[in-house]
Amino acid sequence: MRKILRRLFAALRSNVDGVIEDADIEFLHDLRVANRRTRTALSQIKGVVPTAVLETYQPEFKWLGDVTGPCRDLDVFSIAIEDSLQRSPMNDGALRPLKDFLGAQRRTEHDLVRVALQSNKFRLLVDGWDRFLESPSEGKIPRLASSPIIDVAGLQILKAYRRIRKRGSVIDVDPSAGLLHRLRIDAKKLRYLLEFFSDLYPLVTVSRLIGELKQLQDILGDFSDTVVQLALIDELADCGDVSAETLAATDLLASSITERQRQLRAEFLGRFELFASEGSRKLYRETFKAT
Repeated sequence: MRKILRRLFAALRSNVDGVIEDADIEFLHDLRVANRRTRTALSQIKGVVPTAVLETYQPEFKWLGDVTGPCRDLDVFSIAIEDSLQRSPMNDGALRPLKDFLGAQRRTEHDLVRVALQSNKFRLLVDGWDRFLESPSEGKIPRLASSPIIDVAGLQILKAYRRIRKRGSVIDVDPSAGLLHRLRIDAKKLRYLLEFFSDLYPLVTVSRLIGELKQLQDILGDFSDTVVQLALIDELADCGDVSAETLAATDLLASSITERQRQLRAEFLGRFELFASEGSRKLYRETFKAT
C-alpha cells in the first residue's frame, strides 16, 4: 500500500506547479487522476491503513477533489464545444457569448484552485501525508496489514466488480442519469484496483479486463460530461443578457448534447450486458479467487 500511495503522491506533487501556473490543462487533469486514485486506494483497500490515518486524510483528499472539479469540468466543456463546431453547422460567432461565459467562469474557478494549492491547508496535507508515507508504522497493526497481498487484492477486486453488477441489475431501457453517475464512480474504483495490483495476475487477462472496463468507463464519462454541459447552458440562458442568435446557437448545441445522451444510453446497455455476462463473471471469479 505504501508503494502504491507513494507513486500516486509523486504524481500529484509533480503537477502542482503546472496547475498553479495554468501552463496546460493536462496538469490539472493529471493531478485530479492521482488524487482520485489515492482516494480509491484508501476507501477500497480496507483494514490495511490505520483508521486514524484514514479519518485524517480521506476528508482532505476529498476537499482537493471538490475544489479542482469545477475547473476541470469547464475545460472539458470548452473542448466539447470546439468538437461540436467541427461536426455541425453552428455559428461560431453566435457561440462567442457562451465561450466568454465559460472562460470567465473558468478563470474564477482556476483562481480558487490556485489559492487552494498555495494555502496552508494544502501544505499541511502534503507535509503530513509525506510523513506518513515515509515513517515506520506505529501502534497496533491493522487486521489485514500483514495478510498476503494477493488475497486482499483479489477480495477487493471481486467486491468492486460485484457492486457494479448489482447496481446495474436494475437497469432498464432508459437508465437514469443518477444511476449512470453512480456506476461511473464504481467503474473508476474497479479500474484503479485492477491497475494497482495488475502485476499479481496474468498480464493478458488483466489487460483484457481493463480494456473492457475502459470501454464502459468512456461511455459513462462522456454521459456525465453531457449532464454538466447542459446545466451550464441552462445557466447561461438564465442570465437573460444574450442575443436571440446566441440562444438559437446554444439551443442547437443543447439539442446535439441531448441526442448524444440518447446515443450513450443505448451504447451503455450493450456494453454493460457484455461486462456483466456469465463469461465475464467466470473470468473475474477464476482470476481473483483467494489462494
